Amino acid sequence: MIKVGNIVYKRRKAGTLMSARPVTNSVGLVIKEVREKFAIPQFFVQFDNETPKWYYQHDLHQISGQERK
Repeated sequence: MIKVGNIVYKRRKAGTLMSARPVTNSVGLVIKEVREKFAIPQFFVQFDNETPKWYYQHDLHQISGQERK
């Protein structure tokens, strides 16, 4: 589950939702979150030195401490 303060990757938008792989060339920091009843959670994320943007939960991949390259 993604929360404020987590480090995330963007997910690729091509193909099916289940085969979406993270884009690992840039990492982002979750700044804000909006969770409403019956809605997809949204997160305000800043990647690199770009201006922060809103992303849906399914467009992001949380980086865990056990991931390897």
